[in-house]
Amino acid sequence: MTKAIEITGLTKVYKNGRGIEDLNLEVDQGDIFGFLGPNGAGKTTAMKMMAGLLRPDRGDVKLFGASVTEQYVDAMKHVGCLIETAESFPYLTANENLKLFANYYPEVDQRRIDQCLEITGLLKYKHEKSKKFSLGMKQRLGVAASILSNPKLLIWDEPLNGLDVEGMLEMRKLIKQLAEQEGTTFFISSHLIHDVELTCTRIGVVYGGKLVNVDYTRNILSNYSSLENYFVSEVDRNGRV
Repeated sequence: MTKAIEITGLTKVYKNGRGIEDLNLEVDQGDIFGFLGPNGAGKTTAMKMMAGLLRPDRGDVKLFGASVTEQYVDAMKHVGCLIETAESFPYLTANENLKLFANYYPEVDQRRIDQCLEITGLLKYKHEKSKKFSLGMKQRLGVAASILSNPKLLIWDEPLNGLDVEGMLEMRKLIKQLAEQEGTTFFISSHLIHDVELTCTRIGVVYGGKLVNVDYTRNILSNYSSLENYFVSEVDRNGRV
């Protein structure tokens, strides 16, 4: 079975020395992969390269066997992304924003748009302009846009940003639902370790631009009392090297 994500030697280093170096990683289809690391560890840089928003200095990313740098259209065909902040057009309603995105996907009709608004809890705000939305609602709209085309892979950078407790619970439920019912693969970065522990099946820890460890959540939790303890010990261990 083709891997959902294959990353080989992925490198992007900025003038200040930050970035990501020699990232090698494979993610199976159906995995909910959690990408953990302190701020500035290189998570967003790696995800931007995965989504084709940033050109690597070297290395490659293959999504379902297609190279992001060489076969961009094929690689991104089954991928939905939410990187950094969820952008929307402030003077358009939630529905109009999604209609605009739907132009890229011939198979997405109004029924699917309504479905995505309902899944993300925005159906009742369908005709409100997004400039009136709170940060959490904008985030929900970004999530709705990313799932419009029923993607097989979702690359989400800090998807719980700005969500209240209820929103976080709903988002965790949505991730599990899509993974179990649709077989959707997730690649999620977050600094909310507790949520990653409850949601992700596999975890990768990035520190100082390098991937320092990858393991199944169940293995980690059989050796550590919590994912937070594991993370702190990994960062501590690698900080001392």
